[in-house]
Amino acid sequence: MPIHVPGHRSRSGRMKKPKKRNAVAVLSLTAMVDMFTVLTVFLLQNYATTGEVIFIPKEVKLPQAHTVKELKPSNVVVISPERIMVNNDVVADFQTVKEQQDWDIPDLKERVVALIEEGKKEEATLGSRVRKAMTDAKGAEVPEEDEVPQYMKITIQADKGVDFLTVKKIMYTVTEAGIAEINFAVIKLPDEIKEPGS
Repeated sequence: MPIHVPGHRSRSGRMKKPKKRNAVAVLSLTAMVDMFTVLTVFLLQNYATTGEVIFIPKEVKLPQAHTVKELKPSNVVVISPERIMVNNDVVADFQTVKEQQDWDIPDLKERVVALIEEGKKEEATLGSRVRKAMTDAKGAEVPEEDEVPQYMKITIQADKGVDFLTVKKIMYTVTEAGIAEINFAVIKLPDEIKEPGS
């Protein structure tokens, strides 16, 4: 390309008048929808394998522990200094349960029995059986024969200031309702760093 004297303009006519382009841009939405579908499925699968985050109410301060194991999905009983809840539904007043002599808590038992019945119905549905077959086909975490179904498990989130007798009453009640496995939600303490030579 030749170097011209400053101020010299090209006289070829290309710069004088821009040509109108009548081209229409066409977006292929099918490819974009396919891409987002694959991305969504990937993220959902990735989220399912990383574990679920449990909701901890503000008024509950969980106890701390050094040794913990990962919680599996289950129904949740929250014991706060004010109330007792099952899956965020209030079933009893904490003070009433603490002061009662009877170990059985009727409202809690009724709610847990209803959750077990709902779980059995859901397990019998076709969708659940298809999901189980897909999980078995993928080879991901095939449940053992002895494993307790999700609806037969309870995770207890008890405030660290709650007395143990009240926790025992709740454990007794959910066991009488038919729960086979009880887990406690705790906060994991950080592992202590050992210095070399100690």
